[in-house]
Amino acid sequence: MYLINRLPSPVIQNKSPYEMLYKTVPNFQNLRIFGCLCFSSTIENNINKLDPKAKKCIFLGFKNGTKGYVVIDTNTREIFVSRNVVFHEHIFCKILDNDL
Repeated sequence: MYLINRLPSPVIQNKSPYEMLYKTVPNFQNLRIFGCLCFSSTIENNINKLDPKAKKCIFLGFKNGTKGYVVIDTNTREIFVSRNVVFHEHIFCKILDNDL
């Protein structure tokens, strides 16, 4: 639904539903490529300087009602939502590979 509401439609004079509702052109800056490599921040309390600062993940999409990205950890196969993500959209991963 996220993309459908931001795409132009000939029924409403080649404007998007988002544009008709909010009277402004939608922002496409936060769109990312499905399946690309990303690193999610693991900054928490009580970590030392030698602990990893990010998890290697694969981008899965967006979650309605949140500003985070849905990602899957390549080591633990845990799916979670994170706001602090760095994307490498030119690198694609397979979830089943153990040597990512």
